[in-house]
Amino acid sequence: MHIHFTLDDLARTRLAPAPSPLAMTSLSVYRLGHGPPSPGLDLWRRTVRAGLRASTDGGYDPFAELAPTAPSHPVPRFLRPYAGLRTLDEELERLRATPRQSLRADIDYIARHRDLPPRTVRDIADARPHETARLAAGVRAYHRVAVAPYREGLAAALAADRAVRSRQLLHGGVESVLRGLHPRMRWRPPVLELDGHADGDEYRLGGRGLVLAPGAFSTYVPCDPADEQPALYYEVFGGAHPALFTHLARPDNRRTALAALLGHSRAAVLQVAADGASTNQLAARAGLSAASASKHASVLRDAGLLTTHRTGRAVHHTLTPLVAQLLSAP
Repeated sequence: MHIHFTLDDLARTRLAPAPSPLAMTSLSVYRLGHGPPSPGLDLWRRTVRAGLRASTDGGYDPFAELAPTAPSHPVPRFLRPYAGLRTLDEELERLRATPRQSLRADIDYIARHRDLPPRTVRDIADARPHETARLAAGVRAYHRVAVAPYREGLAAALAADRAVRSRQLLHGGVESVLRGLHPRMRWRPPVLELDGHADGDEYRLGGRGLVLAPGAFSTYVPCDPADEQPALYYEVFGGAHPALFTHLARPDNRRTALAALLGHSRAAVLQVAADGASTNQLAARAGLSAASASKHASVLRDAGLLTTHRTGRAVHHTLTPLVAQLLSAP
């Protein structure tokens, strides 16, 4: 693939402000079936596939229909924001608030380039609340298995990459960033060449510039001409950084240790409570019933690990300062 830049494009090319948990989740689906052999990636694939088999109920899942499973699959814009919010839940709320005309335009574009079930096309394009809620639930369930257990390692690697790009931009300008973006990309002014795409693909930015968004799992270039500003999701892992795949070889050590100490359910409740959560949110995000989440929260509160306060009819849980410090320590 050749991405063509004009002087206006170079002037408007910028780094994404923060990684998107939703885009990371959506683009990781492709890596379950494709990608270079690597001990860390292969172990991640086996672990995730087993977790998905254990957690799926076999029902209709619009996220499974819309996520990319082949190189030619375009991804809807509402599943790949380049401007990330702080948490996946915040991004899913933004997704559910996407205007109907935007959802319809995205689905129409995707349906022209790949086969989608008529139900997905109809229900998502019509912005039916129960269907967008089902889509958000599918994203959350997949994220819980494939991304959340590796969050700390992934975040550290993405932050390190962003620091490198910022230094390149400061000392050498945008062309310095483009020259060192990825081993399978070559900057030959005014064209950025990408291996691994259909031979002869030409993409002209048309003065819009490019957003450079680091990704944990795959390189992806949306070719939707309706994008206000195109984004290049470039892969941080692999290529010149094979050691970074070790982040995917096992979940974060601290979460594993917590699970060994407290049990997986209570460790999951603590992780969810790090952002503050109601009892119902604890249940939904940790994959528990409301009654079970409430019981675990009570045990953790009695042990001095959680604090609980009531706002109206809702009960909210947060970590005690000592536990918050423990979980956030490097």
